Amino acid sequence: MSLANDLNRLHQNIRECSKCFPKGGNCPVAGTGPGKKGGLFLIGQAPGIREPAAQKNFAWTAGKRLFQWFQTIGMSEENLRRYAYITAVTKCYPGKAKGGKGDRRPSPQEVENCAHYLDEALCLFAPSVVVLIGSMAIERVLGPYPFSEVIGKEFEKDLPGGPAWVIPIPHPSGASPWPYLPGNKQKLERAFRLIKNRLQKEKLYQQLSGVSRQLSTQVKP
Repeated sequence: MSLANDLNRLHQNIRECSKCFPKGGNCPVAGTGPGKKGGLFLIGQAPGIREPAAQKNFAWTAGKRLFQWFQTIGMSEENLRRYAYITAVTKCYPGKAKGGKGDRRPSPQEVENCAHYLDEALCLFAPSVVVLIGSMAIERVLGPYPFSEVIGKEFEKDLPGGPAWVIPIPHPSGASPWPYLPGNKQKLERAFRLIKNRLQKEKLYQQLSGVSRQLSTQVKP
């Protein structure tokens, strides 16, 4: 079977899943982007309240901030959604946290229920570069490390699809003050330099930044 067929089957299985919400009311977000084998793979935490209707991750405020960060290294939201695969550790909006501040963090059981979906996607794409967005994604792939120990660094990690370069970044949610604390802005900027450099070394940056398309549309003298 082709990658597209395998991906469609995976997405259909995710959309039909009710493990965490057996009484219904959930609307799983499967993942977006055609992606490609050996490409860029982004892992978020869980869909927000608006993502189920949009059927894509990072569709609202946190997404705007995330794509602003990528824009600093010459990569637009349009190109990321066109050429990268974007998914999350868990696939359903978990609901609001107690007290109403922010979204509820998915439980360990919910993470476990979704684990094989993420592993299967990694197997299908065998990405060269994986960006972990937020503490849940970092914990799922690297382990329970504090941001101060991992952001601004890259790791070579054996994943279900094979070895990949893994680069963590904080979650772009406005509820997280981490990127704005003293010294952390420099770590965030270093992380994005690492993303750009690694994509260049893996010969993925031109397509993701739109450079190759710009060159192909230039009028020759």
